[in-house]
Amino acid sequence: MNNMKLTILCTLMLLLALTPLTATKYAGEIFRMGAGVRNYALGGCGVADAQTVAPAYWNPALLLHNPTMRFELMHAEEYAGELAYDVAAATFGEAYPMSVALARIGMEDNPLTQVADPSLPSSNENRPYAYKWVTNADYVLWLGFARQLGGWTLGVSPKLAWRKLAEETAFGFGADIGALFEPKPDWLVGLRVRDVFTTQIFWSGDGSRESVNPGLDIESNLPFTVPLLKRPARLFTAIETYSEGREEAATNHLGPISFDYHVGLAVEAHRNVDVLAGWDVNHPTAGLSLKIDGWRLHYAFEHHAALDNSHRIAAGYTF
Repeated sequence: MNNMKLTILCTLMLLLALTPLTATKYAGEIFRMGAGVRNYALGGCGVADAQTVAPAYWNPALLLHNPTMRFELMHAEEYAGELAYDVAAATFGEAYPMSVALARIGMEDNPLTQVADPSLPSSNENRPYAYKWVTNADYVLWLGFARQLGGWTLGVSPKLAWRKLAEETAFGFGADIGALFEPKPDWLVGLRVRDVFTTQIFWSGDGSRESVNPGLDIESNLPFTVPLLKRPARLFTAIETYSEGREEAATNHLGPISFDYHVGLAVEAHRNVDVLAGWDVNHPTAGLSLKIDGWRLHYAFEHHAALDNSHRIAAGYTF
């Protein structure tokens, strides 16, 4: 890594360290559920994955590395079906490639309760009852754009969010920026600064506001050949950095800055089949990608002992 790239990386880390902890902890989780089944199976790696169908989410700078027109529809059942997560993603354009990703996070049939006599505490004679059933849902839209600057590929992803929780609604906006470079041919290193301008979420009911502090992701995508099998493969390693004082909730922390880690492995077992595996912070992942002409079929699985297992499936097409 040359001096200029090292200086930029150190500057980004310093900015995170100096970011005031005024954000609402975990307010940005709706922006961090991932996009693309392949990347879910890779342990949540995608910042340096040129094959992702959602560079608008992962790293808009990837657009110039692989500007192929493609789309994908994803459906996920998280935590034994309690939460549904759907994503539509596409990239298009040759001279000026663009990426778009639209996600919906939904929990159906949630009861709103009250007691028969609000002036008295709840008891056997004044039991709560469901007076209304509602759907809680979040919608998030990312748009990705990229440009080449010298040896760097840079990108920006504005994002918008609309939330409906019980009888309250909220609107949010922010942006991520990304960069991509090759230390050696075909070895990709990606950077993503999440919520670079501090993402804001405004609630309509009481006029309250939530803020999402910036975070930094660094990821390496290194090609190699699997011994004995002689099959091409890629190893992904990523560090995810937060600046909101997660402390014990993270894998490691240094004051207000915390770190989580991701590892992914993609092996081309056959020209039409990729076998995927990974480690997403504390949870093992696995999956398969099938290529049939231009069609792509993906399946991913994550084991989560505390919240039950999650499954994601997707179908897409590459032109």
